[in-house]
This record gives sequence, C-alpha cells and structure tokens, in this order.
Amino acid sequence: MKKSYLYNFGLLIVLMALLVSACGNIGAPKEAEKVTVQLSWFHGVEYAGFYTAVDKGYYAEENIEVNLVAGGPETNPLDEVANGNAQFGIGQGDSLIVAKTEGRDFVAVATIFRDNPLAITSLEQDNILKPEDLVGKTVGAYSLDLSGYSDLLFLAFMSRTGLEKDSMQYALIEDFYGANEIKSGRMDAMSGMFATDQQVMTRDAGDEINLMYYKDYGVDVYINTIFVTGEFMQNDPDLIQRFISATMKGYQYAIENTDEAAALALTYDEALDLAYQENVMKAQIPFIDTGSGPIGSMDENVWNITQEILLEFDLISAPIDLSTIYTNQFVLP
Repeated sequence: MKKSYLYNFGLLIVLMALLVSACGNIGAPKEAEKVTVQLSWFHGVEYAGFYTAVDKGYYAEENIEVNLVAGGPETNPLDEVANGNAQFGIGQGDSLIVAKTEGRDFVAVATIFRDNPLAITSLEQDNILKPEDLVGKTVGAYSLDLSGYSDLLFLAFMSRTGLEKDSMQYALIEDFYGANEIKSGRMDAMSGMFATDQQVMTRDAGDEINLMYYKDYGVDVYINTIFVTGEFMQNDPDLIQRFISATMKGYQYAIENTDEAAALALTYDEALDLAYQENVMKAQIPFIDTGSGPIGSMDENVWNITQEILLEFDLISAPIDLSTIYTNQFVLP
C-alpha cells in the first residue's frame, strides 16, 4: 500500500512538471522567420514601403525579420530567388513571362507601381506632345538599331501608334541625368525614361519637360513586381501573406509621410541626396496609388498586353496561362 502510494505520488509530480513546462512553452515567443528581398536596383525611395515596414515594426508584428539586398546592373533578381539567396525579388512582368516559357517557375504576388511610369521625354519648349510629333526627329534609345531589350516598349509604342521605324533618327543615350542629352542637341527626345525621377532631375536643373507615357498608347508592363518561386508560394502562403500585408502597409505609410519615408532611404545609403529622394517619393505616388484599386494589386489586362507584346516581337513562341504567373490573393481583401 505504501509502495503504491509513493509510486502514484511520484507519477503525479512528473505529470505536474510536464504540465508546467508545457505552459511555459506556450508563452515563449516564436523565433522570427527570416527572409531576404533582392531589390532590382540600388537603394532609393522606390523601395520606401520596405523601409517603412522595417522601421515601423510592421514586419516585426508579423514575426518576420527582413534583409533588403541592393541590386544593380550585375544582379539578376530572378537568379537570386531561383537559387535560394532570396525568397522575394523585384522584377519586371515581361521577364517573368519569358522565364516561364523557359521552364522557370516564378509568380508575381504584388506590384510596387500599379501604373507604368516609363515615358518618352522631351523639353516642353519643343512641343513634342503626340506620337506624330516625333517624325523627323532624333530619338534617344538604348541601342541604335533598337535591338536592346530596353527598347522593346518603344518598339511596341511605334507599332501601336503607326509610326514607322525609319521615320526617325536614333542616338544612343549615354547621359541619363535629366534632359542633358536633349539640351546638348544630340537628340530631341529620350525613350524609356522613368517619369518618377526624370521630371525631378529636369526641374532641379531648371528645365520643364513633356512626358508621353507608353501606357496611354496601349503599351503596358508591370516594371517592378514582387515575385516568389511557385514552390515557395505553394509551401508557405501564410508567410507570403504576412510579408505582403506588412509591405503594403509600409507603402501606405510612405505615401502619407513622404519626407519621413525619404529620410529612411538614407539609412540604407547615406550617399543619397535627401531633397531629391523627397521629390521622387512625391512624384511616384500616382503610380503606386492609382485610385483604381488597392495598392499592390495587378490588372489582368496589363498582363495580357505584356504577353501580346512579347508574342509580337517573337520573345516568346506561344502564350502561357497567365493565371500561373501572377496572383492578387495576397493583396486583395
């Protein structure tokens, strides 16, 4: 009887210890999930939403620790995500479609710019306001024969506006700052310029410009989607949901607090000019928040246009199922 009592008492002590231990573990904080984001270019306010999401603790609230890696001309975000160096990348929608036809599985889960900011830039005084005004002019391009990948949208612009390739002359863009190339007399207009910073550069130099947006002529591509691999999306949709939610919250904050967001960019690259970053942040707001849908969301029509352009110029041989290349499930409520 005594031995049985002692055995039961000992068993009770063990069970109580296990219960106390379990209760302690329930309250223990879960280790943050670490993710790396491969940016498409060097640090700047284009990525303000990521900076504010870090600074304001939006990622921390989702139990995510984020490492933001600067890009550059030598870095291909698709490769960095494919090889596992990053879980999220920033890349163009057309590149994702081309990659899909090559057997690489990427999915866009949001976009930074909902509207394409690429435009043909000219000095206001030259009155180049519509496509036909380019006839007989010299246009700056990324390659003299327009064979460069960066000339694709300009070619599509000509195709959709009825402009003939030989109706213009071409000069190689060598100076991308402001309107220096135009003022030098080497060219009358520059193709494929980013309206988000080009207008800031020119105004800082005392110049006013006209911008002829590709998107206004049926040429549209998402130039900076946030993408992941298809495998990652299948295996960890909850992490992607929390990451995108925090990132879009960051962009909303940046839109509402432009100067603060610009200052955060300097914490990632102290060589950046604060006033310039502030002005670019303000200039890019209409492209991030278009008013026609939630920030970060994508339009099926843009993806259709992108694929049509790739097919037209033989960059892909057959259409793909676009539902496999993008999703709004992590952005739309």
